[in-house]
Amino acid sequence: MFFKTKFAKYYYLTIKNSVAPSCWLLLHGFMGSHKEYLNIAKKLPGIIIIPDLLGHGKFNSDSNTNSFSIEQQADDLAALSRQIATQKINVWGYSMGGRLALALTLRHPDLVNQLYLESSTAGIKDDIARKNRINNDRQLASRLQTDGLTDFVNFWESLPLFSSQKLLPPKIQKFVRTQRLQQSNTELSKSLLGMGTGQMPNYWDKLSSLQVKTTLFAGELDSKFNSITHDMQLLIPNSERFVISGAGHNVHLEKPNEILAIIYKKKCL
Repeated sequence: MFFKTKFAKYYYLTIKNSVAPSCWLLLHGFMGSHKEYLNIAKKLPGIIIIPDLLGHGKFNSDSNTNSFSIEQQADDLAALSRQIATQKINVWGYSMGGRLALALTLRHPDLVNQLYLESSTAGIKDDIARKNRINNDRQLASRLQTDGLTDFVNFWESLPLFSSQKLLPPKIQKFVRTQRLQQSNTELSKSLLGMGTGQMPNYWDKLSSLQVKTTLFAGELDSKFNSITHDMQLLIPNSERFVISGAGHNVHLEKPNEILAIIYKKKCL
């Protein structure tokens, strides 16, 4: 199905697993799509909403990069959730989707029941580092246009951040690569320019104002986001953090049963 806003049109999938009074919004990472969470979605209670974020999956639009901003997408997805859910929602975001999940929760605290941040950040604190990241995202967007999608995917898969995924079964590796190769290089460029980490507001000073129960996940093998989520957990009042053994950056892909076991054991529903 599609959800149309003033600026864009989102493809989304809804799954109803039980009559449990729960509603979930699952937000994928860069070069992902709603398909990324299908395995997880089948094992969660209640209604699950899985959109393709702007520039990804079945999304295709002539929208300019302004509509891709993290604030605009947060407001769009809040409107989508209110259209479907009759109660507060649980928001789970991975990497880029985690940044968006945090923005949505800060902008619409009345909508969110619980927040799950997987391998994510609250932004970049330092102005110089932020400018450097913006320049880096611009270079990546340019590379997508000049070298093409296949070359970019090859480059992306070679990053140390995703090295642990080379240990996954061939079938899963093929799924991940196919999903990346089905994207549009033009739309991915807009995503980088519109909602890359450098364009994200610095939310670190707002973490102490989060009132919802927050669960943070990081992979044991992902040292960068291990450190970031540790620092975030210290600032978020009602929060817990779990480091998943043997997992890298994409915890729900690499260790889905482990992350679900924690959610059910802690009753993070």
